[in-house]
Amino acid sequence: MRKQNEQPYGSFDSFERFFAQTEQRPGYWVELAKLDFTREVLDRMKQLDVTKGQLAVKLDAQPALVTRLLSGKNNFELATMVRIARALDCEFRSHLQPKGTQAMWIDVLHEEPERAPVPVWNPDEFKSRKINFDQQVLSNESLPVAA
Repeated sequence: MRKQNEQPYGSFDSFERFFAQTEQRPGYWVELAKLDFTREVLDRMKQLDVTKGQLAVKLDAQPALVTRLLSGKNNFELATMVRIARALDCEFRSHLQPKGTQAMWIDVLHEEPERAPVPVWNPDEFKSRKINFDQQVLSNESLPVAA
């Protein structure tokens, strides 16, 4: 049985009209939200170098469940979205974006991450070195050539 808003598509004379008609349906926006969340999860997994199996362990779930969740065909519950976010060291946030606007998310660090110490440049180190340019003769045969 079709939902009230899910009437069959009428005729259309271009893809633009077809997509405009499709965007009027709530199902389009539901699928788009699921795909957006799935894309964000996959991007975060790549950042952390986390496999589906590792995510399954963090979620205390079977690997098949993670595969199904990330297939893009899953109807996520908010609780599941929060669990996935937490397993990927994230917080889940939702946002209502007014029509005709574009949202821009910026992640701000609370603390500066520790960085490896950078060696201090000492210009005097190079003053004592002498280079004999006469000994460094290059020929075409010694240079690498790109194919």
